[in-house]
Amino acid sequence: MRPSPTSPISPPKRLGRYEVGAKIGGGGMATVYVGRARSEGATEDEPVALKVIRDELAHDENFARMFVDEAKILARLSHPNVIQTLEYGITGAHRFIAMELLNGRTYADVWDKLAHDKETIGLELGAWICARTAEGLHSAHELVDESGTALNVIHRDVNPTNIFLTHTGEVKLIDFGLAKARIRVSKSQDGVVKGKIPYLAPEQARGHAIDRRIDVYALGTTLWETATMKRLFKRGTDVDTLKAIHDAHVPDPRETIEDFPDALWEIIDKALRRNPDERHATAEEMRVELDAFVGKAGDKQKAALIELLERLFPGEDVEQAQWMRQATAVRIASTMPAPVPIASSSLLDDVHSTPDLETKPAKPTPAAGRAPPDDEDSKPTLKSSTPPPPPSKRPKNGRASKRPPPPTPTKKTKAKERRSTRDLRASERPTLPETAPETPEQQRRRWIIVGVAVAALLALVLIFSHR
Repeated sequence: MRPSPTSPISPPKRLGRYEVGAKIGGGGMATVYVGRARSEGATEDEPVALKVIRDELAHDENFARMFVDEAKILARLSHPNVIQTLEYGITGAHRFIAMELLNGRTYADVWDKLAHDKETIGLELGAWICARTAEGLHSAHELVDESGTALNVIHRDVNPTNIFLTHTGEVKLIDFGLAKARIRVSKSQDGVVKGKIPYLAPEQARGHAIDRRIDVYALGTTLWETATMKRLFKRGTDVDTLKAIHDAHVPDPRETIEDFPDALWEIIDKALRRNPDERHATAEEMRVELDAFVGKAGDKQKAALIELLERLFPGEDVEQAQWMRQATAVRIASTMPAPVPIASSSLLDDVHSTPDLETKPAKPTPAAGRAPPDDEDSKPTLKSSTPPPPPSKRPKNGRASKRPPPPTPTKKTKAKERRSTRDLRASERPTLPETAPETPEQQRRRWIIVGVAVAALLALVLIFSHR
């Protein structure tokens, strides 16, 4: 019998050929578990990330279509610089996507840490990372269906949070949850702009027709911020950010950074042209120019990336690897040492927190496990649950004002104080930890012990009654 949309669905123990381990993430629309594929004769397989639509949304046709759309796009993507999707499936009431579980950090984590420490990333390393991203991006743009017809995939959300850097020196483009493609069943509403605002292309922000060149523009914005360690279009509010994007003014780094390479500026300038016809026609064209700039030094950049991650996040590689091994055997909520890359982080957002464009002040969003720069995007705001005491008012003579005497307590107020004292004392009592519910085996054993005790007591009563 098919469960109703309101009936609870028990957490999955197995999804397809995958055993489900610890819950490692989740939000308003999906839950992510760590899993392990089990094949005959195999004692240990590589852990994977299993993304599952939340129970209450499993029967929502719109979310189901979005999930299927993403799965269709991801299933066709196979490139070293794109997160690998293993399969899409349905087990009972659960729709899931299985993908590789990466060990590393997002480019945003690295950028934020360097900005916080007032450091810079080497121009060659930054260009090499963007070149690898462009390589993966081009493979998505060039996807075709079974008949060889172009699928016209556009990522629409290229930015440092969706570029993942592994501890083994790999660069992976992730999060195709907002990707636009011809095969999509679900459609965006008219006037709704998808993507993170500071990385929108001018035509994208205006709601005009878009193509793959908006992804080139977003990567160009990332490259400019990599080279300067500053934000390009980000302002205090979304409205001001959109105005900066509309103006499309891109400062020349050569005016502020000594000996900034002309060749690198030419690549950035071309990628960030306001007129799409003046940009790189493809991400591959941009990749070729970036690799030409890096030249022979490109052979050393993989090792440089590994060294950089270890320096910025010492020991995290080992911690993440140990966590991955342990989490597949534990079916409890768990916290990974670093953020887990998900193929569609948009499906993990709260239902009311869509990545659509909104013209209101941007709210700072703290990210787990990284040091935020002096930037409104990522500066966490700590709030105390107890309001601070009001400042004491002093008269002009510098002496504290004399407070009025406290009111004389009545019988009613005394009784109220006694009740408050009892409540306070009760709240200070230690709270016993909640015990886990008994299993059927434990319940059976408990009743056997109780039965034996009752029988022994009755036997004693009978013996003494005969005396």
